[in-house]
Amino acid sequence: MPFFTHGDAKNKLVLLYILSKAGTPLTHDQLYRIVDRTDSMTFFAFETILPELETDGFLAAFVRPYGDCFGLTASGQESLALFADSIPLTQRERIDRAVADAKEHFLREKQTTSRLLGNEQDGYSLELLVLEGEETIFGVTLSVASKEAALKMRSRWAAESGALYDLIWDRLYRNQSEESRT
Repeated sequence: MPFFTHGDAKNKLVLLYILSKAGTPLTHDQLYRIVDRTDSMTFFAFETILPELETDGFLAAFVRPYGDCFGLTASGQESLALFADSIPLTQRERIDRAVADAKEHFLREKQTTSRLLGNEQDGYSLELLVLEGEETIFGVTLSVASKEAALKMRSRWAAESGALYDLIWDRLYRNQSEESRT
């Protein structure tokens, strides 16, 4: 019968397990959504333990165009390999399902990202990007007068970016190719 850990030790293993199952670095928000969806720990425990894992060398934090991410280090992988069975099987299964269900959504979040800069007085600059890995393959920067308008545009970016890319490609490349044939 396996020995189950409790408290902070269990919570640390849970975060390592989530990152391991994701198979890719996750943003703070993505990691917490899995924690929340699986009722793994409280928000305050999460916010306390995450920096501890980084300080102890089990996680590495790094900047990506879509946000700051966390990934397992070699020490984190080794510790998880030794103690993963300390997480109850039912909890591991919940995490496995939640990660599998969220993978496609997380991938889309990493492919379409945005940044909002500015203030009410000077206006806002909205940068909308489509990424392939860490490389920007399509991007638009807009000057927007109100925060409300910028947030509305930002919220629709993931759903509309493909159609906008096709429209621009069609207007700038395909129409030109047709004109040169005549």
